[in-house]
Amino acid sequence: MTVLDRFILVIAVNIVYIIASFFAFSFWLVNFLAHMLIEGAVSGPLSNYLGEEVVSGGSFILGFMNFNSAIIIFIEVVFTIAVWAFTIFFVIDIIWDFIVTRNDLRNLTAKNNVILATRGEYVGGYPRLPHSRFVYLVISGTQRNPHLGIILPSSQTKEFRVPLLDVTNTKSGKDDKFGQAAGIFNVSSTGITPSIWKGYRSILNIEYTSAGRKYQIELGSFLRGNDEVQQWKNFLTCTQAEADTGKMPYGPWKSLPDKKESEE
Repeated sequence: MTVLDRFILVIAVNIVYIIASFFAFSFWLVNFLAHMLIEGAVSGPLSNYLGEEVVSGGSFILGFMNFNSAIIIFIEVVFTIAVWAFTIFFVIDIIWDFIVTRNDLRNLTAKNNVILATRGEYVGGYPRLPHSRFVYLVISGTQRNPHLGIILPSSQTKEFRVPLLDVTNTKSGKDDKFGQAAGIFNVSSTGITPSIWKGYRSILNIEYTSAGRKYQIELGSFLRGNDEVQQWKNFLTCTQAEADTGKMPYGPWKSLPDKKESEE
């Protein structure tokens, strides 16, 4: 979820918790007052005028009400712990996103051979990554050999590269979908998976060929939401165009280093 989606979910859970706590407290209060009245009737002066059956029946009702009060208190305690844990986890996640994750992204984009960096969800499609997970994504390389990097955050950083061009292969082939090209590459954006706040979540689809076989990488849940997915689609297209033509895209742009410069 985006930060806004998660915030709305936390607020909704807390509202439900407040409403449930109000009804639980009201039920417990009624239970307590009724308990006091029945206890006074059973064990007070009136008990001398009541029959034995009434006293024993009142004792059973008292025991049943004590059991109900204990159940209400237990459920309220468990619910309170769950809601507080959920809220604290959300706060820790926000702090982690704003301090650790964004600091890692600043360090990545500060490199000479990185245009753009974010954190997103790798959905699937890469031939060496069988499981979906959250990753760092970068557009890096050189102008002659740009690539999309899927970086696994860990103590030993591992990067899996999706080539944006295949300049070493001079053989041209005919593809029914993409046409004739030295390197077949396509970027598309698809809306799937309902989001709480902004309709459908965008997924970035990257189709490419490697060793004569076609692959499609799917990426979603970008750090800044759907808008960033659209930005990445544009940046990937412009990166490929600059590599093909040597012309810098219009507007603010950080070009990859020339082929002669070594990658960091």
